[in-house]
Amino acid sequence: MPKSCKVTVTATAKELANFLLAQIGEKADAINKITSAAVDDIAAIEAHYKQETETLKEEVKGLEKTLVALMKKERGTFFDGTDVLQLTHGALIHEDGYHVKIPKGALAKCEELKFDDVIKVVKSLDREAIEKWKDEKLLLIGAQRKMTETFSYDLKKEKT
Repeated sequence: MPKSCKVTVTATAKELANFLLAQIGEKADAINKITSAAVDDIAAIEAHYKQETETLKEEVKGLEKTLVALMKKERGTFFDGTDVLQLTHGALIHEDGYHVKIPKGALAKCEELKFDDVIKVVKSLDREAIEKWKDEKLLLIGAQRKMTETFSYDLKKEKT
């Protein structure tokens, strides 16, 4: 627990600190007003273009689906002896490969069979719990409690 001590601050230092707080408060208010206006402007722009872009995105999805269906249907024509068909506006690409389908109970089965090399385990320390430990216990893991000094400020809210 920090010790309480008296600090004598000259009137000019207090005045300077108060001036700095006022400046910080003014700048913070200006930042908040500008940010709020920017967020409103961005929201208006997004709303303006959203319908148009959503419509185009849906059209692109439909066109892509049609193209893939055409590629599947004409596989023999498009990809006869090749995996890439170069066209004027782009290329059609065909790839063969394998995909592993993992059933729902696979994790439990891997644990049961001790297939630990495929199981991800994320470990981390609970800092909040460790900070409650006594110093003796902290030493056992090489940790130590250190005194810290923090300086901060609090701005008074102006009544609006």
